[in-house]
Amino acid sequence: MRIKLDSESIQYITLFEKVTKAMVKDCIPNNEKIIFVVNEGFAGIAIGRKGINIKNLEKMLRRKIEIIEFSGDPIKFLSNILRPFDMKNAYVSEKSDGKKAIHFSVNRSGPLLIAKIKKSRRLMTRYFGEMDLIKG
Repeated sequence: MRIKLDSESIQYITLFEKVTKAMVKDCIPNNEKIIFVVNEGFAGIAIGRKGINIKNLEKMLRRKIEIIEFSGDPIKFLSNILRPFDMKNAYVSEKSDGKKAIHFSVNRSGPLLIAKIKKSRRLMTRYFGEMDLIKG
């Protein structure tokens, strides 16, 4: 799936890659924070030792930064989005209308999980097309 970036996102990606030396796949800015989706294997590099890269970027941009590691496997990508929640028993199914769904469970609940699931729906659709997330 092809992602279209606006000029603001491209500027953020350029700065992020310069500061972190990590390869960025996507950038989603909003009023509260900027989400960077980094290529698989680049999350540790992006974060930096003791989170130094995130701290530096948050100072420069005056916004919170969130880093999510991409995966071409929708289950692994969903797991990365939901961190620090531990996702279990995940599988993909196809409904009778042809639409796919990921069924999963997590060991805890609460407002943070609800926010992460909402964000997950947006990101999963952005990369894998329309897909239902079904928490069991």
